[in-house]
Amino acid sequence: MHLRNEFETLYNEIELLKRDQHYIVGEGKFITLKKQILDVLKTLFGETSREYRVVKLTNSPATVFKVMNHIASRTETLNSIKTAVNM
Repeated sequence: MHLRNEFETLYNEIELLKRDQHYIVGEGKFITLKKQILDVLKTLFGETSREYRVVKLTNSPATVFKVMNHIASRTETLNSIKTAVNM
């Protein structure tokens, strides 16, 4: 549960950074967020996962946002399936 909350917080922060038009100002923040996101992804999926490798190799907040958006949508789908099965 703690990792989910941390993931959601980082997701919101990277989304705001992606929307920011002044990328140079946010570059330092992006590097810090990227390190935190990599820590969460490493814990959740491991260093060999596609998600971890894509985030590690990119320097684009938009790409990181897309990866996190993909993870979030996949998690929502899995939760919906679990709920349906438990009914």
